[in-house]
Amino acid sequence: MTATLAESRVEDYRRDGFLFPMRAMSTEQAASYRARLEAFEAEYGPQAGGVLRSKSHLVLPWVNEIIRLDPVLDVVESIIGSDIYCWGSSFFIKDPHHPGFVAWHQDAPFSNIPAGGEMLTAWIALAPSIPENGCLKVVAGTHTEQAPHSFVEGTDNLLSQGQEIAVEVNEDDATSLVLEPGEFSLHHQFIFHGSAPSRSDQRRVGIAVRYMAPYEREGEPTDYATLVRGEDPYNAFIREPVPSSDMDPTAVAYRDDQLVRLHGDRYRTTM
Repeated sequence: MTATLAESRVEDYRRDGFLFPMRAMSTEQAASYRARLEAFEAEYGPQAGGVLRSKSHLVLPWVNEIIRLDPVLDVVESIIGSDIYCWGSSFFIKDPHHPGFVAWHQDAPFSNIPAGGEMLTAWIALAPSIPENGCLKVVAGTHTEQAPHSFVEGTDNLLSQGQEIAVEVNEDDATSLVLEPGEFSLHHQFIFHGSAPSRSDQRRVGIAVRYMAPYEREGEPTDYATLVRGEDPYNAFIREPVPSSDMDPTAVAYRDDQLVRLHGDRYRTTM
């Protein structure tokens, strides 16, 4: 594959810390993936949310397809090079008029990124993502360093630890990343970002896919990731398998082992 992002757009990303909108797939393909998602939710009920929260690409083959979409990888390749791992994936879903919000935060401090690694996120929309239903917002140029965070309980913050940036963020400086179904945005691991509650009758459905390049590390690899393009000349990660069918028991057990190792029992699928 050939990287397709113009150098001027690469410079925009390095200056601002984000890019949008770009086309990941057709509107029809996005609708097909959304239908599979909602069929999965209907079949598995409350359990579905826990699966979709982290690394569902390890147990759902159609999500494993999404993390490998060539138009997305072409853009990612322009930023980090031709060898690409998927470090993680998380669906972010807001039902109509849901009070949940995502507080201003940075991804890197809470993504268990191995020391020395750098991550960027492709946020892929399977439904319209607009201000009315709480689309992603970012603050340009805030990606230069890690900021302090605080932890607040008892709110509708959708982040798993209730984290939020412990510095003042001016909402007037934010850019709303409006996306049509099948479009995606790209953002840096340190950029300030968040989203408001939904005030819309439209459901917001998107998946955040975390990408990293392999890099030189000391000793044998102990972290797991999915190679989605190129090679790993440094043997930086243990390569994750591709699931053969939805919720195959072997794949479910494998995913559980990985997430419990990183996050503890709160991410376990089978208790």
